[in-house]
Amino acid sequence: MFSTKSSSAADMIKARIYDVFLSFRGKDTRDGFVSHLYKYLCRKNIQTFIDDEELRKGDEISGALLMAIQGSRVSVIVFSKDYASSKWCLAELVKIMDCNKWIVPVFYGVDPRDVRNQTGSFADAFAKHEENFKHELEKVKTWRTALTAAGKLFGWDSQVTRPDSTLVDEIVKDIVKKLNCGTSSANLEGFVGIERRMQEVLSLFQDGFPDFRMLGFWGMGGIGKTILADAIYHHVSNGFQSCYFLANVREHDERRELFNLRQKFHSTILEDENLSISTPTIGSGFLKDRLSKKKVLIVCDDVSKLSQFEFLFGGIDRFGPGSRVIVTTRNKQVLIQCGIDLDRIYEVEELDEDESVQLFCQRAFKSSHPIEYQLELSKMVLSVANGNPLAIRLIGSSLCGKTKSYQHSEVKKLKQVPKQDIQEVLKWSFDGLDCEEKEMFLDIACFFKGEDRDYVTRIMDACYVSAHSGIENLIDKSLISVSQNQIAMHDLLQQMGWNIVRDESPLNPEKRSRLWIPEDSYVVLTKNNGTETLTGIALDMSELPKLELDPTAFMKMRKLRFLNFYNSCGRILLFKGLLSFPEKLRYLYWEGYPSRSLPTKFDLRYLVELNMRESHLKQLWEGKQDLVNLKVINLSFSRNLVRIPDLSSATNLEIIELMGCSNLRELPSSLQHLEKLTYLNFYLCQNLRSLPSFYKATSLTKLELSDCSNLCSFPEILDTMERLRNLDLNGTALKKLPSSIDNLIGLQNLILYNCENLVCLPDSLYKLKSLERFTIQGCSRLEIFPEILETMERLTSLNLSKTALKELPSSIDNLIGLEDLRLNNCENLVCLPGSLYKLKSLESFDLEGCSR
Repeated sequence: MFSTKSSSAADMIKARIYDVFLSFRGKDTRDGFVSHLYKYLCRKNIQTFIDDEELRKGDEISGALLMAIQGSRVSVIVFSKDYASSKWCLAELVKIMDCNKWIVPVFYGVDPRDVRNQTGSFADAFAKHEENFKHELEKVKTWRTALTAAGKLFGWDSQVTRPDSTLVDEIVKDIVKKLNCGTSSANLEGFVGIERRMQEVLSLFQDGFPDFRMLGFWGMGGIGKTILADAIYHHVSNGFQSCYFLANVREHDERRELFNLRQKFHSTILEDENLSISTPTIGSGFLKDRLSKKKVLIVCDDVSKLSQFEFLFGGIDRFGPGSRVIVTTRNKQVLIQCGIDLDRIYEVEELDEDESVQLFCQRAFKSSHPIEYQLELSKMVLSVANGNPLAIRLIGSSLCGKTKSYQHSEVKKLKQVPKQDIQEVLKWSFDGLDCEEKEMFLDIACFFKGEDRDYVTRIMDACYVSAHSGIENLIDKSLISVSQNQIAMHDLLQQMGWNIVRDESPLNPEKRSRLWIPEDSYVVLTKNNGTETLTGIALDMSELPKLELDPTAFMKMRKLRFLNFYNSCGRILLFKGLLSFPEKLRYLYWEGYPSRSLPTKFDLRYLVELNMRESHLKQLWEGKQDLVNLKVINLSFSRNLVRIPDLSSATNLEIIELMGCSNLRELPSSLQHLEKLTYLNFYLCQNLRSLPSFYKATSLTKLELSDCSNLCSFPEILDTMERLRNLDLNGTALKKLPSSIDNLIGLQNLILYNCENLVCLPDSLYKLKSLERFTIQGCSRLEIFPEILETMERLTSLNLSKTALKELPSSIDNLIGLEDLRLNNCENLVCLPGSLYKLKSLESFDLEGCSR
């Protein structure tokens, strides 16, 4: 025991803040390794908490231990063979990981991979936990998550660093470094969340390893890249022969002071005050040789282009063993061009909610424990700052010492008028874009934030020369990001974009390039004073009175490319019709379009997407149109629509959605020639009686005909279709399928649910080798299932319930991959084939309701 037992152990803890908290499995290491480590820490006057058994009673971790963890600056976790068998150790670990403090993992006699992946002895321990806590599996899941996260951190491995005396010595040196962090640089105080980020970076940094490494810090303006680099620099600088922090590289370049910066840098690193290098590169072999022998630490901060890096480091092909170079930038591509591996690029992310509240309250109220009013104000600020440390600090500082009424008023104003100093920091990234990228950024800020990336790319492809590379550049420069294929943009960056557009004409919205605020769009359209400068309009009608448009509403907007009227069913009126839409229109979305047809003068040659859900359209246009750029048509629930015009010129058309067009009677034969079609949706087209042949639509992946209740026939498939994966014929009036259905060689899912007129299936069905799911449920007139003359390996689910089948074919054993077979409520079923037992993969077999 290293602590004296007391009836009030918790009181002892309350009275002090510890430098180090030791987490370990007592029976494994208490009397050996941990005792040596504790003794050495005490000798260094490092206040260390080590528990006794009194604090580990009952089922939960004690309050005393929790306080000790929270009050310690560094946590040392000694992972040993039986560490994971202790629920107390695991509870400590979860709390340690939650606290975001310095963590020093020690893998004592265990492989870090076993900790990370819960294998080996850790797997055995968790098998028991999952049995003992089978009603609390969420708790077990949190233990696993904490182990995985801890196992990924850089730590000390007893199998690498030997003997124990050396291992203890190295660990204590590491702890001392961490405890010194924050006192080495006066500028780090008050930067919330810095320790967690430093811990993550140091696992990449791996100080002490002999190889030369370059690391990159990447993120948007104000996110904390420089602060993090500064913290790392001061934390590890004692271990290097020479160090230099190249601050504000971009600004030096803009002021044409990069040469002077390079002179100071080289003089310091080479410890030669009189050194002067006037050439673009270091040509001297002697100087290069000196550099190649020195272990150096260099931070190159705020690099905006490769040429800056090359000028500062030109001609230096190597530094000494163990050297480290850190580069910070807003442009990820710069890091890649500098030769930094992707797995050594650290993306500096926003503060989480707790960190954001803590930082704001420190700045605004000089307190880390907000009262109710302060917490409410914090949440209002965070909805604007969205985790950006610079924004939070600037807003908080501007409110410090002000009255409540002033604070509340200023925070409300932030949404409309972002603080100028925040905007100036962020706008630098925008200013570095080329003209086309600037336009794309503003489009996203005003219209496309949160939208699907493929959709945005499709629209921008028709507007700009290099949409794909432009979006990639915006990502690399941290101006947008992509999560789950959705375009994301920080709220502050979006506000900056809005501000740029507003500044085009502060008092006259009709003279701006884009309108996205409903009131602005409404006023311009009501007054019919749109101008040639407008390129995009979005109008949400949900909170506005009805709008009557003049027939010439769009005549002056010759450059309009994007028009989006939503929540507009019955709210936008065209009593006198519409003369035309602008010729350059790329995207037209008008929910509830009130006219029976599109304007006769509307030239669709540039249109990429036509979306008029719930429209009053009866027909689209008369005659032929040049539709070469059209990729999407969506007229879903346009219940007056009777027919679709000739689409033979729409050679790039990919998607047609006509769901719920209940009066649609015919489809143009030109559909069969559209080789780029991928998706056709005619769900609930109840008057549709026939289909054109689709076999030439070789890109088609999904055909949706569900609840086309009058569809009596399906066309022959005269050639192979490799890409059609899903065919839904649910609720149709089909009596049979064509024998040529075997040409659908890529078909995976075939649905014939509730096809009550279906009397037979084609004999060629067994040739559908890609078929995985086949549903014939509710086909009440189907009496015979065809023989399966060849093996079908991929079919895993066959649903024959509620059919009139009397028997199954004896060749059913050819369905060698079948896992789920349903025959429930097949009341005419008389017998089952003897070959059924050969279905070795069968897991589920339902015969409920088969009375015979």
